[in-house]
Amino acid sequence: MAKKSSKKNTKKKRTSPGKNILMMLTLVPIVIGLLLILAWALDLEILANQSEVQVGLFFLLLGFALSNVLQKRLGLAAGWGALAVADLIVLTWWNIWAQTIASIAGLIGLFFLGVEFYKQYQRDKLEKAGKKAY
Repeated sequence: MAKKSSKKNTKKKRTSPGKNILMMLTLVPIVIGLLLILAWALDLEILANQSEVQVGLFFLLLGFALSNVLQKRLGLAAGWGALAVADLIVLTWWNIWAQTIASIAGLIGLFFLGVEFYKQYQRDKLEKAGKKAY
């Protein structure tokens, strides 16, 4: 008895060189953020009146948001973007109302990220269940 060969559509999507370059450029804020956090850990003062950790975190979140926009993962981009906005508000304004708005923006960002990660968890769970059936 001959085995059936299962040929799936395994066509890879080709991305344009321009999109690849843009994806590489989204690594720049991530690297800057990591370097600022590393500078803080090594007790190097780079920024005069700002905290290297908060600015580094802003750059990390900005890089994640831009990367997800380019990948058309808008839910994740909204989550990372809202967290970046919350961090920017914390960096810029020190009054209690601004801090409250930053907290709300951060919670909204965490909500978007939680929803997207839960959706991915459910997809992975269904894929594993489908593989076990065969």
